Amino acid sequence: MACKCLPGRNVRKIVAANWKMNLRRESAATLAGALAGDLRQLWLFPAAVHLNSVRLQLSDTKILLGAQDLSVHKDGAHTGDISAEMLKDCGCEMVIIGHSERRQGYSEGSDILLRKLVRACSAGLRPLFCVGESKAERDGGQANAVVESQLLILKRLAPEARAMVAAVAYEPVWAIGTGINATLAQIEEMHAVVARKLGSIGMHATPILYGGSVTPDNARELLTSRSVDGVLVGGASLNYDALSRIDDFAKAQEIAPRGVSTQLEPAPPPEALALLFERDTDDFNIEVKVKPAAPASIVAEVPTTPPSDGALSRYEQELGLRKPPTQPLPRTSQGRLQPVAPTSQGKLPPVRPVSQGAVPVAGDISRKATAPLPTPAPAKPTTPVAPKPASEAPTAEVKPEAPGAKTDKPEKPDTSKNSGPAKKSNIYDDTDRPSWV
Repeated sequence: MACKCLPGRNVRKIVAANWKMNLRRESAATLAGALAGDLRQLWLFPAAVHLNSVRLQLSDTKILLGAQDLSVHKDGAHTGDISAEMLKDCGCEMVIIGHSERRQGYSEGSDILLRKLVRACSAGLRPLFCVGESKAERDGGQANAVVESQLLILKRLAPEARAMVAAVAYEPVWAIGTGINATLAQIEEMHAVVARKLGSIGMHATPILYGGSVTPDNARELLTSRSVDGVLVGGASLNYDALSRIDDFAKAQEIAPRGVSTQLEPAPPPEALALLFERDTDDFNIEVKVKPAAPASIVAEVPTTPPSDGALSRYEQELGLRKPPTQPLPRTSQGRLQPVAPTSQGKLPPVRPVSQGAVPVAGDISRKATAPLPTPAPAKPTTPVAPKPASEAPTAEVKPEAPGAKTDKPEKPDTSKNSGPAKKSNIYDDTDRPSWV
């Protein structure tokens, strides 16, 4: 698609409007429609959610539509990000990269900005690259060094990517939204630094804009300077009258050509260049490597594994490699692994004493355990006990000891095998029943 108002030879100066996070859908569309009706040549950068509404107002005009930011990723699981391909699909032709509000507010450094430049150029978006120093850096005499270091990112771009940079905007951070205006001498000095650095890397034709509290009051002075090729307007671009006056000043001026620098910096080695169409390095992209046995000409460009062999399969593999626990499982005092199932009343049945039979729950004589527990083998005595003679066997009633205590009294005779009516035992009597039964 042919560019509608990008700079070239004998063209008017540029006015770029950065609306930032302002306006609503209806007001953004109304302002864009009013500017389009005046046949103006602007670069508009509305909020991402207003791109489609503004685009509908800019058909058959010379106004370029751009985005304020983009993601470093092409596609994938990056919630909230907007890729360069999505912006291109919305009708964008440009994108702002390196704005001071992104550098400081979101800690975007050289690596992130370089990836954004590559992503924008790969999708066909022309970047508007911003540079500028802070108040502390200017007071410390580091303004020139800071701006030159920020421009070094462009040197790492491939030549075809550098040619796609629409403009470089110098924005002193200390003059953005603060009401403090830089003097024309300060602006021309920094623009000369930017122009010299751009010329040393072969970008002598790239326009240089100024952005820093641009208003209709100072726009005329700025645009009449030969070192200023245009302005990047912030808050004043939200007002139709203010933006129209600034654009009137700009279209009356032409961009002055800059001389070609003969002292070009040595080009970086090819391996140091961020190639224009480099493979996306997203973490969620699966790179298929060629096996040694396969021919070198066969290289898979897309994942060949099924979707199920992703993060879930790696998690399952890790589970399969885990070893079983080395510590023994907890056991009860009787050696059982499983706890005793509760009764219908929600209480656990009592534990059977070692030397006694099944014992009902204390306090409830009528209720018996639903399922008697198996009688464990009695513990062997540590010292042998000599059996008593038969003559010394007790003939009278013997009171049992406390539950769970070891006793030598004879077991209750089993009458289940005897025929006839059951006889009352002479050992336990109902009139002398122990309290724990």
